[in-house]
Amino acid sequence: MANKQTSGKRMKQLKPKQGHKLVWFTLILIAIPIIFVLYVLLMSSFGQNKPVVGNRFHGNNLDPRISNDQVETIQNDLAGIGGVEKVDVILKSATLRISVDVADNTDQEGVNAIVEEAYNRVTKTLPEKTYFKNKENAKMYDLEIGGYNYLVDDAHDANGQVYIKITKTGAGSKTVDVMSSPKDEELVNQITR
Repeated sequence: MANKQTSGKRMKQLKPKQGHKLVWFTLILIAIPIIFVLYVLLMSSFGQNKPVVGNRFHGNNLDPRISNDQVETIQNDLAGIGGVEKVDVILKSATLRISVDVADNTDQEGVNAIVEEAYNRVTKTLPEKTYFKNKENAKMYDLEIGGYNYLVDDAHDANGQVYIKITKTGAGSKTVDVMSSPKDEELVNQITR
């Protein structure tokens, strides 16, 4: 009988315990994504307060370039259009953005005429085919001209606001959008019920 008791104790001692291995395995599985997330957060926090530097244009892209003198010429030329109160011309990231503020009492036809005149004057100074149309192996500039009669505030009602935008991308054609009126009135009525 003593022999049976000692062999039973040996059997118990020889059986490996699996509990601690399972705990370690679980901890490792949980630790891996936590360490990864912490690494990403630390690396992104060290990279803050620094601009993202790069140039997506290379080789013969944006050739010929739009100079600061041409931007000033365009700004002065557009300021001379009748009914224009203020013109902002910004060249950033290969897009020439022009904002034309016209007189507050100008209607949609008047804003449209001024924006079209602005487009014609810009393409007279910077020909469309040369500056705003992609070449076979080169990207060129985009052009955005936005004209508005006023910005909506306490003194100006949203119903009278007119905002028209002309867009010409290097890869596409000229488009004119009346941003202050919906393209699909039925859809707007369904949404705003």
